[in-house]
Amino acid sequence: MVVPPIVLAIVVYAWLVKHSPPLQKQAENESARILETMVVPRLDVRPKVSGFGTAKFARSWRAVTQVEGRINKIHPELRPGAMIQAGELLLEIDDSDYRSRVAELNATIDQQDAEIQRLEQSIQNNQKSLSIENEALAILQREYEREQTLHSQQAGSGASIDSKRREWLSQQKVVQDLINNTALVAPQIKALQAAKRQLAVQIEQAQRDIERTKITAPFRMRVGEVQLEVGQFVGVGETLFMGYSDAEVEVEVQLPLLDIHRLFVSQSEGVPSQPEFDSEDFQQVFSFDALVKVAGVESPVLYPGRFLRVREIVDSQTKMVGFVVGVENVLPPDQEVPTPPLLEGAFCDVDVFGKTLADQVVIPRSVIRNDSVYLVDEQNRLAMRTVKVRFTQDDYAVIASGLEGGETLVIANPSPAIIGMLVDPIESLERTESLVHSVTSDAQSKRFNGESMRPQTSP
Repeated sequence: MVVPPIVLAIVVYAWLVKHSPPLQKQAENESARILETMVVPRLDVRPKVSGFGTAKFARSWRAVTQVEGRINKIHPELRPGAMIQAGELLLEIDDSDYRSRVAELNATIDQQDAEIQRLEQSIQNNQKSLSIENEALAILQREYEREQTLHSQQAGSGASIDSKRREWLSQQKVVQDLINNTALVAPQIKALQAAKRQLAVQIEQAQRDIERTKITAPFRMRVGEVQLEVGQFVGVGETLFMGYSDAEVEVEVQLPLLDIHRLFVSQSEGVPSQPEFDSEDFQQVFSFDALVKVAGVESPVLYPGRFLRVREIVDSQTKMVGFVVGVENVLPPDQEVPTPPLLEGAFCDVDVFGKTLADQVVIPRSVIRNDSVYLVDEQNRLAMRTVKVRFTQDDYAVIASGLEGGETLVIANPSPAIIGMLVDPIESLERTESLVHSVTSDAQSKRFNGESMRPQTSP
């Protein structure tokens, strides 16, 4: 019997399949992706908001004349930009007219005193005369009554009675005139005394005008623009010059409204509810420090400042709010190296700082993608974790939740990013040092807490 080739081939294939060794799966070698990483640090963070503003003297004084006259004397240092100590005589106006006025008023008072003395003496004289005239009146009255008695007894004449009556009535008139004259003297004295008081007020006014002829510096001040000469006539209400106290300078710095919330992160704890909020609580919440530097110059001088007040409105176009920062220009006695004062008109770069937040999780701002970050787990596998950002500042972000610190954070953006893929982490010490320096430069270089305000020199 002849077997067909096709059948023979099938039989041979079946025998080979049955008796051949089982197939073994060969393991494939997995390659690891090299990624730049860093260990997530925990650092002290000081919230900061930066802006710009123009410096102006916190206290100014306008020298305005209260009297008129010619200038007799001018301080030799009364020139623009000069420093004059408090209490020094700046200028003196001729006061001869006002002294003449005082002398004239005093003479008028002397005349009125003499008139009052004369009237008071006339009262005494009238009283003595009245006593005498009253005695004479009493005598005439007795004589008149005696004539009436004689007439009733038909011993006297009617003509005699009429004569005594006329004498008696005439004496009554003399007495009444003395009484009336004495009564009129008292109001005259009161009128003169009132006029004296009025003159005394005018003398006080004239004496004040004499004092106003001398203008003294109310505080240690820097003189503004001034153009005065000896002999120059000045009128009442005329502005002579401006004086500025450079002991404190104010800078109204414009801060972005969206960034200000960072300053209140640490201030929110321990603040009472709104109905109990008072001025002390306001000072506690707004207890911000600042650092001021003149913008556009290479000067290394830094001026420590403090928050004073916030402006009443927000700019509707720029969405900026004005924070007024005060800078003390008075150098402490223990500072040996002099520093230039901060002057009005200087355009300043200002950093406003909140209270330090201790032990915060900080990561580079650039590693956050859609509220998530890439990590390398314990098996060197790529993982993703969702994080909640407390706030961002400069080039870093402060994490509220999602990271505890110590995790291996992927810095570079893995593309493509396959969760679970094998990773060969390469720690970047340079990026770590850059992050730490960026954070600690804000937290450590601003020495304000409990220290005196003084200009410092930046490193």
